[in-house]
Amino acid sequence: MANDGLNVVRVLFQNIEDGDRLKFVARSNISDTGGGARDLRFRPETEFLPFFKKMFSGRRIQRRKSKGVSAEIEVLTGTVVWNEGGKEMSATMEIWPSTTARPNECRIAKISSFGLDGLIQNDPQGGKSVFMMFQQQDGTIRLHFTTETSLKVDNWDPTIKKFAADWLSNGTKSAFLDLKSKERYPHV
Repeated sequence: MANDGLNVVRVLFQNIEDGDRLKFVARSNISDTGGGARDLRFRPETEFLPFFKKMFSGRRIQRRKSKGVSAEIEVLTGTVVWNEGGKEMSATMEIWPSTTARPNECRIAKISSFGLDGLIQNDPQGGKSVFMMFQQQDGTIRLHFTTETSLKVDNWDPTIKKFAADWLSNGTKSAFLDLKSKERYPHV
């Protein structure tokens, strides 16, 4: 993924903590370190859901029951691709809106179903492991795993590299950069 940012229009970052690693193998229950449900969660939803709506063109209506009340919600869907051992893999990803139990927190559902756990990289310098999602100009959404050290020293597109440095110094768990609209989170 290094130095091929010319056709990238959107990028998403998320730190992968110990509990998140368990989500990728469907064994999560360390709630204070990112564990819990088997979904990758993004907050605030008020920032991330509009960003995901730009990336994912598919929509479906899902009926969901919460505290005895049934409601219809919009689930975003789309095909994502990634490289695994020199082979291109793909799957359908779903983005779900917040629940009453977790307000203002949208999520990538069922992350364990993708079999990505072997792709998570450990940072050789003790930095963070990072999950990335890129949207290319043609609409293709690519998943990628890297490290904090790689984002700082490897040959990434200068705009993405600068934003990643700002995000990492800010300390938020997740971030996005829209190269078309110039929107970003955090707003650093």
